[in-house]
Amino acid sequence: MLRLFRSQGKRRTVLRSPWGLDKALRVKNNCAVSRISPCLVALLLSLLPAQGPARPRADDSLARAEELVRQGKYNEAEKAFLEILRRNPASYVVHNDLGALYMEEKRYDSACREFSRAAALNSHEAAIQQNLGLCWFRSNFFAKAGQALEVAERLNPEDLKTRYLLGYSLFMTGRLREAEKEFEYVRIRQPQDENTLFSLVRIYRAEKQDQQAIETFRDLARIHPDSVFVHILMGESYDIQGKPQQAIEEYRAAISIAPEMPRLHFDLGFLLWEQNHPEEAVPELQREIEINPGFAPASYYLGEIASGQNDGVQAEQLFRRTLEENPGCVDANIALGKVLSRRARYNEALREFQRAVQLDPKGADIHYWLAMTYRHLGDKLKSAAEMRVFQSLANGREAKEVEGSEVHRLSQMCLGQGG
Repeated sequence: MLRLFRSQGKRRTVLRSPWGLDKALRVKNNCAVSRISPCLVALLLSLLPAQGPARPRADDSLARAEELVRQGKYNEAEKAFLEILRRNPASYVVHNDLGALYMEEKRYDSACREFSRAAALNSHEAAIQQNLGLCWFRSNFFAKAGQALEVAERLNPEDLKTRYLLGYSLFMTGRLREAEKEFEYVRIRQPQDENTLFSLVRIYRAEKQDQQAIETFRDLARIHPDSVFVHILMGESYDIQGKPQQAIEEYRAAISIAPEMPRLHFDLGFLLWEQNHPEEAVPELQREIEINPGFAPASYYLGEIASGQNDGVQAEQLFRRTLEENPGCVDANIALGKVLSRRARYNEALREFQRAVQLDPKGADIHYWLAMTYRHLGDKLKSAAEMRVFQSLANGREAKEVEGSEVHRLSQMCLGQGG
């Protein structure tokens, strides 16, 4: 869990991160954001449509439904698949195909449901497990993605796409050594693959294998000098060095190469927001949501921008949308509670802070806001009790800082990386 406190422009971080990355978190302008988002898997995913399991075509209605998909008539295709399932609900083939249709429409919840049903009906088909893993991955549930992909790998250990996607899922859940093995397996068989080289740079950096990271980056830049990944890594490097303008230029260059890559517009939007350019950040964050529906951090920071502009109505809507996208996002509960409190809706604010403390009982700042809310509601005893908890958890070091500042943090829970 990440603890962030800020006061009078100072930067203070007390970090307990499961990642151990050299660049896991940054603190500036009252905010922290993970810098290990899996935006770089996007090119692979664009080459990895949901796979259909091999089977005989015994049903003409299924062939017609699949033809409707090829024609882009998704609504008609969905109705056709559902009609087939009404007659034959145990068809793993149709559940798989319907899941593939939902994936094409970016309806990931529905797609994961159908792939799960297909997998339950046929646990021996690697393509179904791969589809399920890909769907969970796109939904930012990396632990669940890893579980499905491990099954797919056992069923088809030679499939490099499965290996790559499993490697990234393992990386995103902190299983670095296992992730490294998957990527190195792929690299041996595809030594010039830019996705794999990039991923290994990230893995080596995370494991503090600096020389291997440098050598692998040089290979990437030599083999693929115009790769989007080179620009992203350069952007991250400039960011680490405190050169935000150069970092922004690199991210813009990356977007010019891969404008549809998930997480890339978010990273640029965050940098712009961090540099106090909200008017430029907003369209980037909105574009991220168009490309990557359900990505809670983009909604969260749009909410932060609205809140900073004193647009309480819009901020409330965006923080509620964040919680719809990720109900476990404690940061959004806190932010929403503060917005409601500023609008004197103290009972509603109290519910949000109570939900937040259930998710993070040791969150000192949450107890502070609970104390303030109880004070507004006239409950002096509960207010005093929460303030004592806050002071105990803050251990006296950051208490004055929290009392005198807005506290914002974006934890791993909000990024969906536990899954």
